[in-house]
Amino acid sequence: MFPKKGTNGYIKQRKMFQILLLVGIAVISVGLFLCGYFATGTTKNLLTVFAVLGVLPGAKAFVNLVLFLPYHSFSETEFNELKTAAGETGILYSDLVFTSTSHVMHLDALYVNGTEVVGLLTEGKAKAEKEIVDYVTETMKKRGNSVHMHIFRSVNDMTARIKDLSEKDETVPEELAEFWRVVLV
Repeated sequence: MFPKKGTNGYIKQRKMFQILLLVGIAVISVGLFLCGYFATGTTKNLLTVFAVLGVLPGAKAFVNLVLFLPYHSFSETEFNELKTAAGETGILYSDLVFTSTSHVMHLDALYVNGTEVVGLLTEGKAKAEKEIVDYVTETMKKRGNSVHMHIFRSVNDMTARIKDLSEKDETVPEELAEFWRVVLV
C-alpha cells in the first residue's frame, strides 16, 4: 500500500495511511454505535460493544501517527544526489524512524558499505546523533559485528563521504543488511 521501509517518501505515506485508518475506524465505530442506538432505542446492545471495541485498533493507529508526526520525508532531489553518489555499491536507505527501549530515533538517510555506516541528520539535536551512533554500534556489537558509524549534518558532506566509500566497493555483510531490514519501523 505504501513504500517499503527505508525508501524515500515512506514517512509521508505512512502518516497519510495512519490518518486515513484512524478516520475510517472512527467513522465505522460511530456508525455502529448510531445504528445500534437507533435500532434499539438504547445504548445497551451488541453494536455498542463492537463500536467500543473499535477504539482498540483506533488507539493503535493514533499511537503510530503520533510516532511519525514529528518527522518529515527526506527531499527527493537530495536523495537522488546521494543515490547518484552511491552508484551500485552499498545500501542506501531514506526516511528512517527506529526505536530503542528508551528512544525514538530518526535519520534522513543512511548509507552502508562494508562495515562503514554513514547517516544524515539534517534536523535534530546533537544528543540525537550520539544516541543513534551508540544504539547502532552497541546493537551490532551484541550481534558480533563491528561497525564504524558517523552522522553528517549536511548533504554535501555525506555525498563526499559516500563517494569515498563507494570507490572501495566493499560488500555489505549479510548480518548488517539484515539488521537494517529488522530494525526499521
